[in-house]
Amino acid sequence: MTWVIVVVAVVVVIALATLVMGQGRSAALKRRFGPEYYRSVDEKGGRRAAEASLRDRAKRRNALEIHELSHQATSQFAAQWRDVQSGFVDDPRRAVAHADWLVQEVMRERGYPVDEFDERIEIVSVDHPELAEDYRVAHAIQHRSGTESASIDDLREAFQRYRVLFDDLLADGAGVDGDAPVDQRHGDDRATRDERDVPREHEVS
Repeated sequence: MTWVIVVVAVVVVIALATLVMGQGRSAALKRRFGPEYYRSVDEKGGRRAAEASLRDRAKRRNALEIHELSHQATSQFAAQWRDVQSGFVDDPRRAVAHADWLVQEVMRERGYPVDEFDERIEIVSVDHPELAEDYRVAHAIQHRSGTESASIDDLREAFQRYRVLFDDLLADGAGVDGDAPVDQRHGDDRATRDERDVPREHEVS
């Protein structure tokens, strides 16, 4: 009878240890992926499938050699963005398309995969989980703009979302040999920066 009690006790301890370890892994994934964790749970229909998917993302990301940009490349990309932004008033659809392309070019230069959007968004979400939804929304609007179903307000929103992701990719990848010539502020200042940078509707012909 004693051995039965011992076996039951061991099983209970193992079960509790497994539960605690599982909760710890879940908490770590929640901290790492933030809003992407909960989006993945909804998308996959459950916590286990979502966590397996997120761990796979992290594994694929860790296999890549993501590197910093040279100071020259950082400056060049920043200058290209200013050119794209200056063209928003005259041709917002073209500017948004160029913003999408420029984000891809920064990603390509840093070593991210760029051939498929789904792969891009999943890998970027490992390093920038708080901006993954910005990228999804901006890309969806940019895709719609090809059929002219996106309004000026939609295009402005897409451009702003691209801008935030572009800034983070550039600032995160800027080398230590100089200051990145982009606005790296976040938080409450984001709306102010976006409103200043992107022309309002009455300014677009």
